[in-house]
Amino acid sequence: MQPPPRPRFLLATLILALLLGGCSSTKIKQSWEAEDIDEPPAKRILLVAMVKDPVTRRFFEQHFVEEAHRKGVDVIPSSDYSPNATDHDEKEEIVKLVKETGVDGVLLAQIKGVDKEYKNVPNRLDWYPDAFSGMYFYDYYYTSYRAIYRPGYIGSDNYFTMHFRYFSVHSEKMLWAGNTITKNPRSVVGTIEQIADEVLSDLTGSSLVNAKGFIQRKLDQGDAN
Repeated sequence: MQPPPRPRFLLATLILALLLGGCSSTKIKQSWEAEDIDEPPAKRILLVAMVKDPVTRRFFEQHFVEEAHRKGVDVIPSSDYSPNATDHDEKEEIVKLVKETGVDGVLLAQIKGVDKEYKNVPNRLDWYPDAFSGMYFYDYYYTSYRAIYRPGYIGSDNYFTMHFRYFSVHSEKMLWAGNTITKNPRSVVGTIEQIADEVLSDLTGSSLVNAKGFIQRKLDQGDAN
């Protein structure tokens, strides 16, 4: 197996995978949740994509956040406050970023790469029954011809993996972790939306995150104006 591509090649890798066919599907492969959580659901979350390339990082965060807002979850992208990943490579800098944004939780996203899995589909020979009463020669011939033989082929599936870790700002503890896997990503934006949907559904389902935080913030802003 070849080593996974570096994160800065995310967009090119997914676009290439788009050409390889197959149906796209995303799921959480592994997940973990802390026990005895004694704090209310987070109203606002800071998303930090741990990607050095600023273009890839901003692209991922923006589309993830858009999907979060459609689901009612109040997530903000770290790239809006610090465009370069090196802007918060020291503890004091990330602490300052968290305080400036006023969030309750931080969601870290790590790109792990794309793995290719090859598969061999053998030839298939189907038996077709004898002609039954009332079937004419041409009908039987063309029906059986289409069904009797299916050639084999060698194909491949692409698996795009990401790791997510959710931390409480108040306790600074990890409260949730999940690894996503997308089979045969067909589009970059669609893949990000699928990943966001899976991750946020798990977080809101476990009551770690307020599923109506974004809607409430918009209502509050409307009242303030």
